[in-house]
Amino acid sequence: MPLTFILPKEYVSFLEIFSDLEDKEGKLNYWIMKPAAQSRGRGISLVNDISQVTYGEPMVMQRYIKNPLLLNGYKFDLRIYVLVTSVNPIEIFIYKEGFGRFSTAPFTLDPTDKANKYIHLTNYSINKYNLKNYDVNQQDRIFGGTKVSLATLRKTFVEDLKIDWDN
Repeated sequence: MPLTFILPKEYVSFLEIFSDLEDKEGKLNYWIMKPAAQSRGRGISLVNDISQVTYGEPMVMQRYIKNPLLLNGYKFDLRIYVLVTSVNPIEIFIYKEGFGRFSTAPFTLDPTDKANKYIHLTNYSINKYNLKNYDVNQQDRIFGGTKVSLATLRKTFVEDLKIDWDN
């Protein structure tokens, strides 16, 4: 008697979306697979083949942004901290100082570079091993080498990219 697996609806939906995009995009169908219970970039990988997706532990699957906003050719993310003191009524405080985190290798979608975490991830715990190859403003080295202050990011957005930071 053959085994029958019944997958929850959300799994079937993911498989359908992955397969549809694989048909349209081929090897550029990138997804980020993150273990749900890990930190500091541990266990994160980019996948573009359904056989690379593992089911041994809870994972967060995110569609990879293929056309991200880059600064000087590098990926970055923002870390903004908030404090929620009440949910009913809602009361939230936003800390004015956060930071941006950068990858340490220039962005590319070349499939041969898919496993290069220095291109695709911004986690300092990963990128600290590639600082010798990263050109960072000396002023911001105090923030950890691949981290920059929001003031520096604001200046870059306003002066270099002509983006209205305040709106």
